[in-house]
Amino acid sequence: MYKTTPPLPVDTDASFERHRVDPRRTDLHPHLASALRDRGLATFSEITSRPAFADLVRDLAVLYPHPDSGPDGLTLLHARDGSPGAGQLGFTDSELLPHTERSCLPRPPHLLMLMCLTPAHHGGESVLIDGRAVAEELSLAAPETWSALSAPRTAYFGGSSGYVGAVFEPAAPETWTIRLRLDELIRFAPRTVRHVEILREVMDRHTMVLRLGQGQGFILDNTRWLHGRRSFTGPRVMLRALGERHTHLPLERGFRLP
Repeated sequence: MYKTTPPLPVDTDASFERHRVDPRRTDLHPHLASALRDRGLATFSEITSRPAFADLVRDLAVLYPHPDSGPDGLTLLHARDGSPGAGQLGFTDSELLPHTERSCLPRPPHLLMLMCLTPAHHGGESVLIDGRAVAEELSLAAPETWSALSAPRTAYFGGSSGYVGAVFEPAAPETWTIRLRLDELIRFAPRTVRHVEILREVMDRHTMVLRLGQGQGFILDNTRWLHGRRSFTGPRVMLRALGERHTHLPLERGFRLP
């Protein structure tokens, strides 16, 4: 049995500052591209309106159509009345398990961009997991699980018209992507099911927690990082954008393993 240790406490402020970029920099594009190439994640602050966030994300990416997005390509995330449908927990105040966006598509969007308009009264922290760190640990310490989770046709993502693939998939020579959700819209092959608990234990050890205030947010590589959210109380309101990076952000999809 693969042995695990509990995750360490997380300093949310230090995590935010370690990845922060200033969106007002005149050299934003090369600075941001460098951060995303190295770490797959960049945080920012001091963007306090929907138009300002829309300007930022359109400068970085061709925005991706989403069933819940507005005319500006942004999706307003807040707790709605009524019972959520399948895959709609993002529109509740419940915990949202870490996942990659649009995992049911053959080619999920490369970038996820999120900004806080109104923080929750309590809870609602963003939960981020570096898929590269998870893949590296599995490949070295649990090779049987790594093989099971990277074998073709071992997971089905989505509803009736979903995608058949794997949690870890090759994107180019020596390059991998992660694709994952842990809700009712994923089914694992029988030979893979027993490895999912090991995957979740490793994910716990590579978890980062960010407590976003008004005007703060992050940009992440959706082919490398998983994101989720803790449950919350109060009127938490976020803006989300999905997109394919512009050519002035030279980024590969996915990550390389040593």
